[in-house]
Amino acid sequence: MSQADSAYTTSRLIFPAGPAVRRRQFVTGSAAILAGVITPSRAESVGASTAPDPVLDAIEGHRRAFEELGRLLAEQDAAERELRRAPCSRRAELEAKLSGLCEAEGALGQAEMKASRQLAGIVPGSLKGAAAALKYVRECYEARQYP
Repeated sequence: MSQADSAYTTSRLIFPAGPAVRRRQFVTGSAAILAGVITPSRAESVGASTAPDPVLDAIEGHRRAFEELGRLLAEQDAAERELRRAPCSRRAELEAKLSGLCEAEGALGQAEMKASRQLAGIVPGSLKGAAAALKYVRECYEARQYP
């Protein structure tokens, strides 16, 4: 990369035989040229889409499945603790309850994995969507070390 001869001029490689142009003049001149080239009609044709970002729906779908699975796992833990402390007369009832909760875990786990794959497979349609996806993944990781 070339370096300027002084702090106030552009490199001689840019203007080999020309006048010493101050960097500020070079930058503002370039900005003025770009402003003239990018007219409002061109800027509008490149404008952001107003359609809802599909990644936001995927985030919400995964959030619901993840929270529902979390509630089920918490309920399983509570039922298991209760079973360990329960008298023999209630053990059969609590074992049946815990068995039902364990069976429900399979379906909810599959739904969460499906939502996770769907979220991972969607390309955000906007910068807002990309930021929301990154924020959501970070929140999941911070909350439960979710990979």
